[in-house]
Amino acid sequence: MQKEYNLKSFNLYNFLKHQNADSFHNPYFLADKHTYKNAHVNFPFRTFTYGLGITYSGQGDVFRIGSADYVVKAGCLTTVGPGMVCQWTGNYTADHDTVYFTEELFTGIQTGSFLQAMPFFFHGGKHVITLTDDQTGKMAALFGSLKELKDQHCAVPGIVYAMLMLAGSFHSKLEGQLLNSTVSKREKITNAFRKLVAEHFPEHKEVAYYANELHITPKYLSEVLQVELGKTAKTLIDEYVIMEAKSLLKQTSLSIQEICYWLGFEDASHFNKFFKKLTDTTPGEYRRRL
Repeated sequence: MQKEYNLKSFNLYNFLKHQNADSFHNPYFLADKHTYKNAHVNFPFRTFTYGLGITYSGQGDVFRIGSADYVVKAGCLTTVGPGMVCQWTGNYTADHDTVYFTEELFTGIQTGSFLQAMPFFFHGGKHVITLTDDQTGKMAALFGSLKELKDQHCAVPGIVYAMLMLAGSFHSKLEGQLLNSTVSKREKITNAFRKLVAEHFPEHKEVAYYANELHITPKYLSEVLQVELGKTAKTLIDEYVIMEAKSLLKQTSLSIQEICYWLGFEDASHFNKFFKKLTDTTPGEYRRRL
């Protein structure tokens, strides 16, 4: 971990702005593959903004969002909202464009609440989808306009809004196709499970709780997740907790004892054993690791 990181309040959005000498007063930031060249953010990080990106090349880098792994390759549209814990598991060097922004971007022209109606920004949503060549071209054209007019602050909100509407239409079309597919029920269960875990993992780490909330048996829940994600329900719950723990250890100055209670563990000893079992290292060793 680089010395430039402030463990007390690491914020990827602000960090990238600082690295690229971008104004902190602008409620948006444009990134491409060169932006991340010297960032080396190789640990799970919590997001504080909205992000929308399109990837133009590559055979597939794995982007982990909560307990889900997404393969991001050419033609993929990626969307992430505030409060998500994410991690690139490889070196993200593909050609891409990404815009990060806060609700403040739309002050005066639209209330930020409209973003709450876009499920692809929140837990349980589909954060990575593959676009057609035509859809990719349309999104790329808007990014071209955004890059050309990025210093015209009066124009940026309208362009980003158009991107969001276009992304919404792409997701709606995909959802319409899934409604007629044989896997739509399994996918609904998977998305609902992810959302529930994100909301309740500090209090509930047992599979039975989530199965009961979804009105199915624990066995069926794990079978569905095994088919959809290749992992059991228990594995996904544990991986989500570990992602949260790693983010807190790297991004905050909370003590390990405080993190233990934040994550819902009875005591630090239990947390330490859980963390070491899944990572082969202790929380303290992970925090000190560069």
